[in-house]
Amino acid sequence: MDTLSMWRRQSELYADCLSAAGGAGVLCSGGDTDALADRCDGLLLAGGGDLHPARYGQDRTCDFLSIDPVRDAEEQALFEAFYARGKPVLGICRGVQAINVFLGGTLRQHVEGHANCCHAVRCTGQLADLLGDALTVNSYHHQTVDRIAAGLTAAACAPDGVVESLVHQSAPLLGVQWHPERMVASVCDDVTGADHLPLFRWLCARC
Repeated sequence: MDTLSMWRRQSELYADCLSAAGGAGVLCSGGDTDALADRCDGLLLAGGGDLHPARYGQDRTCDFLSIDPVRDAEEQALFEAFYARGKPVLGICRGVQAINVFLGGTLRQHVEGHANCCHAVRCTGQLADLLGDALTVNSYHHQTVDRIAAGLTAAACAPDGVVESLVHQSAPLLGVQWHPERMVASVCDDVTGADHLPLFRWLCARC
C-alpha cells in the first residue's frame, strides 16, 4: 500500500468509527480555527508523528523524531479554540500527547517496547466505566506522557508504568495512547473481540 492510500485509509477508519457512534467527521486542513470551533461540536486529535520538543520546553534528544511544526501549531490553535468553548476533545495516540503538551505537560521523547505490539493496560474512573478495568490494546508509539499537565489525571497505565490515558478533572477532555479506531470489530480488528466504539460514543454524546 502506498503512503497516500495508507493515510487515506487511516482517515477512513476515524470517519467510520465516528459514523458508527452517531457522528460525522470533517477533516481539517487549515483555516480559521475560531470559525471551525464555532461550527463544529467536538474535536478529534488523531494519531501521527511526534510533537516538536520545543513545544514542551525541551531540546531534541531523539535522532529519529518525525516532526511537523506546522501541524503542531495548527492543532494547538484548534485545541485552544475548542477547549475555550468547553467543547469535547478526544485525543488518540499523538492526540493524547498533544492534549498533555498543550495544557503544559511534557513527554518522554523515546521509550522502548511500545512500537508495533499489543499489551495490557489497567483503567480507572471514567475510562473504566467506558471500556472496563483490564484491557489488551494495540501500541504504535515510541513517545509517552511524562509530567502530566495540571487538571489532567492518568486514567490507564501499562505494566511498565507508561501512562496510556488521560482525562480532565472538569472539562470534556479524554485521550488514549492506543488506536481505538483499529479496535472496533465492524471497522478494523487489531485485537480480536475488542470494542472501543464507546470512546467515539463518548465524543459524539457530548457534541
